[in-house]
Amino acid sequence: MSKKILEKIENNTAQICVMGLGQVGLPVALSFCKAKFVVMGLDVNESHINLLKKQKSPFKEPVLQELLTKYINENKFFPTQDSNVISNSDIIIVSVPTPISEEIKPDLSFIKNACDTISKFELNDKLIIIESSIPPKTFEYLILPTLSKNKNEGNNNFLASYIPERLSPGQAFEEIHTTSRVVGALDEESRIVSKALYSKILKSKIFEANPIVAETCKLVENTFRDVNVAFANEIAMICEIYGIDVLELRNICNSHPRVNILSPGPGVGGPCLPKDPYLLLNPQNSLEIKSEMITNARKINDSMPFHVLKMIKNSLKDNSKEIKNVIITILGVTYKSNVSDTRYSPAEKIIVDLLENGCKVVVNDPKTEETFNGEIEKNIWKSVTKSDMILVLTEHDEFKNLDLNKVKNLMNKNPILIDTRRMFKKEIAEKLGFEYISIGYKAEN
Repeated sequence: MSKKILEKIENNTAQICVMGLGQVGLPVALSFCKAKFVVMGLDVNESHINLLKKQKSPFKEPVLQELLTKYINENKFFPTQDSNVISNSDIIIVSVPTPISEEIKPDLSFIKNACDTISKFELNDKLIIIESSIPPKTFEYLILPTLSKNKNEGNNNFLASYIPERLSPGQAFEEIHTTSRVVGALDEESRIVSKALYSKILKSKIFEANPIVAETCKLVENTFRDVNVAFANEIAMICEIYGIDVLELRNICNSHPRVNILSPGPGVGGPCLPKDPYLLLNPQNSLEIKSEMITNARKINDSMPFHVLKMIKNSLKDNSKEIKNVIITILGVTYKSNVSDTRYSPAEKIIVDLLENGCKVVVNDPKTEETFNGEIEKNIWKSVTKSDMILVLTEHDEFKNLDLNKVKNLMNKNPILIDTRRMFKKEIAEKLGFEYISIGYKAEN
């Protein structure tokens, strides 16, 4: 079996189907097109598919629009809702969401539905790759049984691997080629064929492991980052009590060769860090794992938007301003700089609360149209005119050279600048007449 598909991979004649054309799946699909494969892009979202068929990228990603147009015109990429393309595909790559529920449990309905769909087709001699982030043991206890459930003994001879994506929205195409990958293969044949396939697009190292190691690896990486962000945020809270500047402290501490404290921020967002720790602690076919450190780190990071809200309300009170009578301009609502992704963005909780308190919220973000029901204003100068407060939540490059003096002159009296990302120098802001506040720093009155 492996010889046949290996020859197709080597000759670039293997047809690939990518299920799920989100911010990971679409770059993955186009990367294999770039490697000279024909790729079927399968997604259940009709409007999403229609947009792609019109050669319009749904995401702001470097070179994404260019490659989408190129490979559709070259008949290498075919977006579709028709699952029958699975039948003629040699390789199926699954890249669907694995969110968490309101009960903070893994929601595996998307991955199960994808595997249900695949299981309806003849799978002999096919390679199935799962890229979605999943709890440990999901490959063994959910994915493989689901793929096999409709097969008789003579129709169950497929290859399968779990290869977790390790990409960041906004840098996906670069990281697809340069970031090492982990192949968690079902068996030796699956390992050989999977490595041959990904060697077509990777310039980096491919690690080999069993599926549960591969599943756990991705989740541990993101949990590590989440815990370290939580530590930075906790230290910032302590600095506020002591009346010292957390960045001054951080810079001195980081001069030690074995210390690397991150910068604090208004919370953790994006598709991975807010949920992957919960995936790690909720393995399939097992009791929930208890971890006070990981759980508390999540609580700390989830609490940061509310800490920002407290800063906002206290500063308004100190300046004798009623929240229901003020205008607050928010710079950036995406979860991190220079991306269009707003999933799990701390901005949502902040804006919702401000609106509930009667505040007028004006949003300026060059990367997205999302406002979380605030008012959108794309012109930076109009967005700050008559504003009482500037709230920086995302440090987009477009904001970095902003003329603070001009901003101040357009704002109302006693302007407040809450810079949660430390994008601006506090000395300059305070000299211009702003009340400058940040996480881990507040000027003495």
